[in-house]
Amino acid sequence: QALEDQVWDLLHEADKAAEENKEKSQVYDAMAETLGDAWDALIIMLEKRQALLELTSVFFENALEFAVKIDQVEDFLKNAQEFDNIDSLRELLLQQEHHTKELLEKSLALLNKSQELTEFIEEFKCEGPNANPEMIQGAHSSCLKIDSLLEMLQDRRRQLDRFLKHQRQGLEQVLQICLWHQQENQV
Repeated sequence: QALEDQVWDLLHEADKAAEENKEKSQVYDAMAETLGDAWDALIIMLEKRQALLELTSVFFENALEFAVKIDQVEDFLKNAQEFDNIDSLRELLLQQEHHTKELLEKSLALLNKSQELTEFIEEFKCEGPNANPEMIQGAHSSCLKIDSLLEMLQDRRRQLDRFLKHQRQGLEQVLQICLWHQQENQV
């Protein structure tokens, strides 16, 4: 943007030169048109790169939120899950359900954003006159890194899901036993 005024000044100078020198007006017109087209292409490319950076930033924010949530659930599972009565046991089950739901929400948000980002990269790498083997290889490498990060986080989530399910089954059995004892005592 800082150079845009200079480019337009250069185009105006080319227009003036073309008016003054009618013999070379076609050359100046062609130069002006080429420079204008190149400038427009540059602006479009920069806008697409900005969109790519913004999308990448959102992807990594989502990945960070998901990783933090995974850490929170791991801490929840590591801490002693003690309860004093049926109400505290039910509260523990509700917390577990809440963690499971948040994990799935963060996972889905990250999956959607990763798909959006990789599709954008795939489209971006082949567009315009700048498509070259290095850009295609770089885009492919970026997509692999995105997939690798996603797979690592999803593996952690799947492992936590198994632990949460196992713990939930145990807590539900304990709750049923407590309720049965409570009914037995009432009788």
